[in-house]
Amino acid sequence: MENKIGILTWHYYPNFGSSLQAFALQKLISDIGYDVKIINYRNPQFSRYIWWKDILKHILHNSIGVFNNKVYENTLLGTKRFQNKYFFQTKRFENPERIYDILKDFSCIVYGSDQIWAPNVYNPIYMGEYVSEHIRKISYAASIGLNDIPIDLVNIYKNNLSSYYAVAVREEEGKKLLKKRCGIDATVVLDPTLMLSVDIYKKMQRYVKGIKGKFIYCYFLNKEHKYREKVEEYARKHNLQIVGSSDKKADSEWMNRLTNIGADQFLWLINNAETIFTDSYHGSIFSLLFHKNLWIFTRFAEESPICQNSRIRQLQNNFNLSQRIITENSNFDDINKIDYKYFENRLAELKSESLVYLQNTLP
Repeated sequence: MENKIGILTWHYYPNFGSSLQAFALQKLISDIGYDVKIINYRNPQFSRYIWWKDILKHILHNSIGVFNNKVYENTLLGTKRFQNKYFFQTKRFENPERIYDILKDFSCIVYGSDQIWAPNVYNPIYMGEYVSEHIRKISYAASIGLNDIPIDLVNIYKNNLSSYYAVAVREEEGKKLLKKRCGIDATVVLDPTLMLSVDIYKKMQRYVKGIKGKFIYCYFLNKEHKYREKVEEYARKHNLQIVGSSDKKADSEWMNRLTNIGADQFLWLINNAETIFTDSYHGSIFSLLFHKNLWIFTRFAEESPICQNSRIRQLQNNFNLSQRIITENSNFDDINKIDYKYFENRLAELKSESLVYLQNTLP
């Protein structure tokens, strides 16, 4: 029990970043020398319905061909395959009351990373409720994501986080917000995906069939985006095909829109693409780790109540990426390339600081 660590995070969503950040934190803590497992809590509103829907689609697709590749949407099957291969998890549970039995053998719970503290999806499980006072609670790279904490949640955040042994967030803006609204002192640390050697990810990558020749890889999460014209212009100029993973169905009309792939295949696509266009935080991170030609589209309007641009600003400030951030009205060229020597030097500094935090706060 002394060295048994649990992780509570968004590990089961069908999102490459969620899968990889959970794996990375598990790997990081394990490499320090702890026995670590991901606490397999599932939000019942998510898990009760979507897994069965996805499995049904898979059966129909394989048996009678009802769903072709253009209609059979990005499913959870790639995510589940990745989890089964790379995650060490507790028993699965949905009822918060069961957490007492699940956590009784752990000496410490690490909350994070990802936007588990976002007020618009507040869940007491991810804030440390239902946990015995005898279990140490720390956070690592947990993110609030939004620009503010609603007044009705301020005391809840303050009371929950006051019981933590140590609090570490992913963004400087989150640190300022916790101090201003809750009086909580937090440390800023790197997203766990940035803490592992790129060689680990290279060994994990899995080939994606059917892609031949040089290509652009697009990874878009914003369904309302207007990126097509810029990407197509770039593809024509550089004679590249366009391959993509996108939440926007209409993108199938102009790109080879991939479905039913896992995070290991996402790594292959990043590593083998000539250029990356993305509005994703983790899409940006892995492009940097693989030293790719990267262009980042802003995903949220600053005035939006669910604006999550703070994480992109953190990347931009950490690694001097301002010339690689694209807005709707800006143009781009490849003259000012990313300084990857600077990136690696700065990354080494930040990794050292973040590792010290973990080593000093784990029991």
